[in-house]
Amino acid sequence: MQIRQVSAALDLKLSQLDQQLKKLEQERSHPDNNGSNAQIDQDILALQKIRTKLVKSKEIAWRAHQLQSEGDEQQRARQRLIGLSLCAISVIGAGILLLLVLTN
Repeated sequence: MQIRQVSAALDLKLSQLDQQLKKLEQERSHPDNNGSNAQIDQDILALQKIRTKLVKSKEIAWRAHQLQSEGDEQQRARQRLIGLSLCAISVIGAGILLLLVLTN
């Protein structure tokens, strides 16, 4: 998957979690919840932990993408340097051949 697809999927999950959290917080505030606040509090805590992990996952995915991009840029720079070196060697070789032909 591309980083943008991963990020979009995580954003979708975060949005769903936020909706669930909002719903649970509304249920907790209702006076007719029949003493189930303890269970609701546990559910909210569990969803908050999941949300934190999803946010960290998204940050890690973007950091990995960034590191890969930096590695790719370094590789391209090395390839450019090698290419320019080969061109320079070719020009020098052609110059030497030209001098040999002209001196004979």
